[in-house]
Amino acid sequence: MATMFPCPSCGGQLKFSPERMQMLCSSCGQYTDPRAYKGNDIENEAGINTTIYTCPNCAGEIQVIDNDGMEFCPYCGTQTTMQEHFSKSGVPKYILPFNLTKKEAREKYLEEVKHIHFVPDGLNIDDNIDKLVGLYTPYYLYDYSSDGDVSFVGKQTSTSGDYEVTKETQFNVRVDVDDMKVPFDASQTFDDNVSGSINPFPLNELEKFNPNFLAGFFVENSTVDKEIYVEDALEEAKNSLCNKVKAKADGYDLTSREDERIHNDVASKLQYKGCEGAYLPVYFMTTRNYDRVSYSVINGASGAVYSDMPIDKRKMYAAAIGASFAIFAVLFVLSLTFSFTYRIKNLCGFAALVSSFIAYYGAKIADGVYRRDNHLDDKGYFGSKDVVTSNNIKPIKKKAKKKINKKSTKAALSGAGAVVLFLLLKGGYAFIIAGILYVIENGRAVSNVLNVILMLAMYISSFVFIIKGFNAVKKGQKTVLMLGTFGWIAAILIRIINLPNDIIYYIALAIVFAIIVFTIDCTVREYNRLATRPSPQFLKKGGKLENAKG
Repeated sequence: MATMFPCPSCGGQLKFSPERMQMLCSSCGQYTDPRAYKGNDIENEAGINTTIYTCPNCAGEIQVIDNDGMEFCPYCGTQTTMQEHFSKSGVPKYILPFNLTKKEAREKYLEEVKHIHFVPDGLNIDDNIDKLVGLYTPYYLYDYSSDGDVSFVGKQTSTSGDYEVTKETQFNVRVDVDDMKVPFDASQTFDDNVSGSINPFPLNELEKFNPNFLAGFFVENSTVDKEIYVEDALEEAKNSLCNKVKAKADGYDLTSREDERIHNDVASKLQYKGCEGAYLPVYFMTTRNYDRVSYSVINGASGAVYSDMPIDKRKMYAAAIGASFAIFAVLFVLSLTFSFTYRIKNLCGFAALVSSFIAYYGAKIADGVYRRDNHLDDKGYFGSKDVVTSNNIKPIKKKAKKKINKKSTKAALSGAGAVVLFLLLKGGYAFIIAGILYVIENGRAVSNVLNVILMLAMYISSFVFIIKGFNAVKKGQKTVLMLGTFGWIAAILIRIINLPNDIIYYIALAIVFAIIVFTIDCTVREYNRLATRPSPQFLKKGGKLENAKG
């Protein structure tokens, strides 16, 4: 089959080279300017002539102009011969060419993986990384303009001797924006949270659509109606302009009234100019694990990386055993140096605190799994307004929320000994103070009153964690929450019951800590579900980029 991009010198196949931003001939090595090149007639009034490959497993679709075909699905990771058919597909208004090579994308991925602990074997080997696919992903660009001044009052407070001086300053900020584009992915296959994590794209480098930039890359169909993100785009445009305005008040504080005034003033001046389609560059890699997949995505223009990364239990437990021995050795040396002993009953409070914390954190992870598996934070998955309405799905409001830190999570899951370390590092000053007081108290350096206060703080904190856990889990699986709660109740009962001797206390607490370790194992299993995704089934279809006209 003749190439759609023949080399003007030898007739070989031209492919776009991000390294040189030129089209490179695979035969003679000659470079050609993509903006001046005129190849075969692949673009016409109806759009561009493409081959569409459809996965028989998940129905994911990829457009190809000039390629030898696909051996695996980049969405579900299935090794299969994708079914192909020809199509005349509409084109977007803009395209942002790749400026990151596959080699550079590979290096970005390896750099990201290098800093993550307990990476499963195989995710960083060449056979897996070679699955990186250069993919032009469809986006909607919501265009806004603004013209006018925004006025507000900032306050600055200082101390002069015995007096507190408040200075008020009137600010007038010119908000003159002619072309502010807010991007949202127009792909049902691309999770909104993933696409958001690799933002921003250098939209100032957008080019008018030119099919020559597609040579050697894959293209995804748009499957989302542009109306889906209209409200979100407007809110993001408002927030962006408000932040720029408030940045001019550097060193001055704003009251809530002035903050609201800025927001309302910016909103009144913001004008919606319409929506246009664009192809933005993304490197996409899928790793399949039974019925779930993990995605690694690299921004093909900026190099920003997102990666789903599950935990290898064997590596985690090996590290946990080492950490536990190290902690035990340190405590043993301290006990010999300072001649202190542990009060067995105080370990009950510590066990209750650890159990409750794991219960709470496991509940948070379970809720995250439920939301991800049901695409509750991914509007684009549902394709169009009609699909959303027919499934009784309420529009999702974008809001700021704390993200689960994967690296801290993995450190937290390193066995019972490592959980102690996690509580000290991640739990904040309260846990650090509690730990210091605990060691000092058992060294008889503080009074019994402080011991009572410390124990009460542990039990009260553990109760709060349990309550927060039940509030956090919502519709997610409650396995970790219930196991953690069981360990918490057991620790409290052991403390309340006056057991006849320390040996029985040790046996009872050993059982409780065995429950904690089992709970950690279940938490790892739940986290690995959070770090992967259900194998997709893209059976709903929506809008097309060529319909993105304001």
